[in-house]
Amino acid sequence: MNLIKKFIDTSMNEGLPVAVNSASSYIKFKLGSQRQIYNRREQLKDEMIKLFDSTVAYGPFKGLKFSSDAWWGRERASMILGLYEQEVLESLTNIPKKYKTFIDLGAADGYYGIGVLVNNLFDNSFCFESTERGQNVIRENAKLNGVAHKILIYGIAEKDFYNVIPGEQLRNSVLFVDIEGGEFDLLDQDTFKIFKDSIIFIELHDWFFEDANNKLQKLRQDAIEFFDITELTTASRDLSKFPELKDFSDTDRWLICSEGRHKLMAWYRLDPKNSKLNAAAT
Repeated sequence: MNLIKKFIDTSMNEGLPVAVNSASSYIKFKLGSQRQIYNRREQLKDEMIKLFDSTVAYGPFKGLKFSSDAWWGRERASMILGLYEQEVLESLTNIPKKYKTFIDLGAADGYYGIGVLVNNLFDNSFCFESTERGQNVIRENAKLNGVAHKILIYGIAEKDFYNVIPGEQLRNSVLFVDIEGGEFDLLDQDTFKIFKDSIIFIELHDWFFEDANNKLQKLRQDAIEFFDITELTTASRDLSKFPELKDFSDTDRWLICSEGRHKLMAWYRLDPKNSKLNAAAT
């Protein structure tokens, strides 16, 4: 909006040709800068993959190995250091032991669906990924990490996706939803009722929609009967704890931990309201 306002003001005060040239120069500068940043992040990603042999070195997924297919590996550098979506990772480690099954909607290359199995955070996982390539990469990564027998892979998560999951596992599950805006159609009061005993993480993509506030409000209203809702957001990163990065420049260190977001990211964590009652009774 600021660019549009500036274009209108320049057009009115200095004429349309000046406004067009100014806007064109600004866009070229922004695109060029973004391309340089993207290219440098790619170079740093390759350096980190080589330095750590494509293996997560820090955090709860430590030891997770990545295959050579970097299909969804844009943030591989931060993943290797355990920094990628660090707030979500930390929250995942704060899960009661009764939750044994991990259900991953929008599983991409299996970073979460496989990562939670590597150090036995969960006993098994169900991965739903819409693309055939993604499904194949998940299989490859699962074999590479020796957990293929603990994981089941499906295509796109339809409205009744939970029907493939046995009831006992469904009642002791963590549902992880990252489906690029599809969360507002897939998750409704009926779905939340099915998962009322589960813990749910939802990556929010409300900015995709003009009626973002309405969609968020409906999502919360549908969930509030069954869940307590906590919002997680991207916070600070401590890069001083990584000796491998001591010779990297300040700029490169921050690019390594960048997730390339267009805005401050947010997630909902939904905890069953009846979990407090159950805890008090035991």
